[in-house]
Amino acid sequence: MIRCPNCGTEVPETAKFCSECGVRLGVGDSTISYSPLFEEDEAAGGAGSAALIELDQVEGTAGRRMHDITDERVTVGRSPESDIFIDDVTVSREHAEIVRNERGYRIRDVGSLNGTYVNRVRVDSVDLRNGDEIQIGKFRFKFVVT
Repeated sequence: MIRCPNCGTEVPETAKFCSECGVRLGVGDSTISYSPLFEEDEAAGGAGSAALIELDQVEGTAGRRMHDITDERVTVGRSPESDIFIDDVTVSREHAEIVRNERGYRIRDVGSLNGTYVNRVRVDSVDLRNGDEIQIGKFRFKFVVT
């Protein structure tokens, strides 16, 4: 076991991210980002609506809050003016945005310090699919098409 340099939690030596705070573990300063293209049937369709379900920070179970994504652009951050306000010092004031387009929904990191993660991979911008797990700071969300 090793200790997370950010929060001090014990994590297995094979872990790539801390299970408590989500910080990337290991050597190197490089970031991984990707922007895959999904087939039309895999991407979240543009016609419906969507929501982010806030997951419990420890067990990963649903139950705290649900955020409907009804606008064309939804902002996420620590700023009180954000559409989805996250009260966490590891979250930038303007952290990420979710944009609806003709293909579905896309999340984009807007220059945050600690990054935006989709399915435990740090991303700059990526199409969202039903069931994707989004992590911003210590908060985790499940993206669902409603």
